[in-house]
Amino acid sequence: MSQKNGKCSFCKSGNVALIKPEILSDYFNSFFEIYEEVDDGQSLNYLIQNDWALFAFSKPSLQAKLLSAILQDSDLPKKKFAPRFIKNDTIIDEWFTFTEELKHKNRFLPDGAPKMDLFVKFGPLLGVNIKKGTQIFYRARINDEGRQFLLKEMKKPPQKKSLNGRANPIGISYLYVASTPETAIAEVRGHKGESVTVLDFTATKDLTLFDLRDPKNTISPFEWLDEIEFVYNHMPYLTLLGDELAKPVIPSKAHLDYLSSQYLCEMIKKIGFHGIIYKSSISDGHNYVIFTDNRLKHGTMNQYRITEMSYKSELIKDS
Repeated sequence: MSQKNGKCSFCKSGNVALIKPEILSDYFNSFFEIYEEVDDGQSLNYLIQNDWALFAFSKPSLQAKLLSAILQDSDLPKKKFAPRFIKNDTIIDEWFTFTEELKHKNRFLPDGAPKMDLFVKFGPLLGVNIKKGTQIFYRARINDEGRQFLLKEMKKPPQKKSLNGRANPIGISYLYVASTPETAIAEVRGHKGESVTVLDFTATKDLTLFDLRDPKNTISPFEWLDEIEFVYNHMPYLTLLGDELAKPVIPSKAHLDYLSSQYLCEMIKKIGFHGIIYKSSISDGHNYVIFTDNRLKHGTMNQYRITEMSYKSELIKDS
């Protein structure tokens, strides 16, 4: 659609594809049917950013200016809007009830388990196909007394040695890898001065992964206009599931807190996915859980030493 590159007059990014805003009006007019003008509401740009994270720039005045240019409506920033659809908050409450049931009532046959057919519908929204040979994955392990791991020790753990993990129950082995060596090293949570072995992998067959990094950015509303009400209703739930996988867990509570994310991963595996992508809570990269590691081949093994660490904190109680 764009015929030239240059500097965007809205976000000021350089060397990007440029297009006149009004050319997008047909796409946005259909999308804007999600919202209706009301007397007591919120700005359209606020609603769109909150619901879909559509804008790359955070300044509300620029967002409103861009929407005005797209719709060719100079009065748009003065108008107030509300969504026509209702977000499904009930399903979020059901998820939290389900997690408590898994922990303290029913472990293997829970009454409140999420419906499989719902996740089948989520599949096209969040499915990502990674072609063989196009993506490098990294696995890291902290060396024991500086000893480099053997190649066979860098693959997924043997079933009998597989411990409780974010995605796998004890005794079931998955391969945990990351998008960069730095993310893989950060995820093993080593200490300054420790050495780490990192092995890279590439796919020998295509992988279909369930992408829960950031559904608001992953799912484009323009691609799902025919099912936009379903997508809008369930976006908070999908965001919650992504947070479920990425949330920090205290080691002493992991045996219970991992139960819900393990169940989630089991469902995603059951409907045919080869793994999951989820965001890292301690790095700029992202993580992968690969259920079927026979679709990967190992590559180069390297040694690293942790030279710097960073911690952040927040005040939770003022004494």
